[in-house]
Amino acid sequence: MSSSESSTAALSEIDSLELAVLTELCSPEAVAAFEMMHASIRPSNAARFADLLSIINGLSGPNFADAASLNLLEAIEDSSDLEFVESVASRLDHPITALSVAQLLRTYHRA
Repeated sequence: MSSSESSTAALSEIDSLELAVLTELCSPEAVAAFEMMHASIRPSNAARFADLLSIINGLSGPNFADAASLNLLEAIEDSSDLEFVESVASRLDHPITALSVAQLLRTYHRA
């Protein structure tokens, strides 16, 4: 067993998942999202977090805030859960939060 195999085997499940998520950090916006939300990564939601970082990387750039707002509006249009949107509306002043809410709406909509 090589030293890299040995160190990988010693990682806990959450450490391995967090490491996988870290590999998704391409844009400054994705790095900010990770810094803001890394404590919420659990084995049960790591894939959704990686999906969120992928969305953030896709929208990153000079018009990130506008793109995040449009993404949230699309998710709201596709959702019938206006009660949820109203309950979080006061916290949607940050683009990463808006994208997180949009992803939650889409997840609920698919379920």
